[in-house]
Amino acid sequence: MSFYKQIASFYHHIFKINGNQIDFIKSKIPESNSRIIDVGCGIGTLAFELVTYYKSVLGIDLDAEMIRTALHNTENKSHAIDFQHIGMLKLHTIVDKHTIDGIICFGNTLVHLSTLEEVTDFLKQSKAALKANGKLLLQIVNYDKVLAKNIQQLPLIENEDIIFERHYGYRPLEHKMDFNTRLTVKSTQQIIENSIELLPLLKEDLAHLLNKAGFNNCNYYGNFNQEQYTLDSPALIIEAW
Repeated sequence: MSFYKQIASFYHHIFKINGNQIDFIKSKIPESNSRIIDVGCGIGTLAFELVTYYKSVLGIDLDAEMIRTALHNTENKSHAIDFQHIGMLKLHTIVDKHTIDGIICFGNTLVHLSTLEEVTDFLKQSKAALKANGKLLLQIVNYDKVLAKNIQQLPLIENEDIIFERHYGYRPLEHKMDFNTRLTVKSTQQIIENSIELLPLLKEDLAHLLNKAGFNNCNYYGNFNQEQYTLDSPALIIEAW
């Protein structure tokens, strides 16, 4: 059984909705008649919040179990929301050019791509899908900080239901990051462990790729409160158009 299939039923306990995320998105894409795509949507937690404000929301994810869970949760809900089991590099196959108002890629999804070339491909597809005034909103871990300070563990996520431990192992010769996780389900003491390879994108590299893809305007933030990005910021959040 895949890791994501194992944790799908616990996902809402691990990653709860962040009100600051919603406020950030609405401030950058204020028009309520907008069409939005949520890339790496998981079980649809963010998408379900967004569809209460925007005209339509499409969530896409490469993991089939996450999409099955999201689709199950759409029963008896608005027809303005949909989910598709498809990878972010296939964006061009499901949307027409210049028809989307906003593309959101949060939750460190972008670094699941394997190479800078794949990142460039996704950014170019996003640019092609967006209307002239459309926005691309990105959020990843601040890997400049992780590498500069040799951070090997992210803050523990713990609540009444789960304990979620997250550890990093950097391989400098390949510039790849092993992301090792351990989920403990408190009610059963079930332990689910996983390791996945990530591409630790640095701000300078991502800025270059965005420009290469045609995003000539970018704002960089360190959190969803729109505080200026610094090396000590917990995240790298980008507004690009």
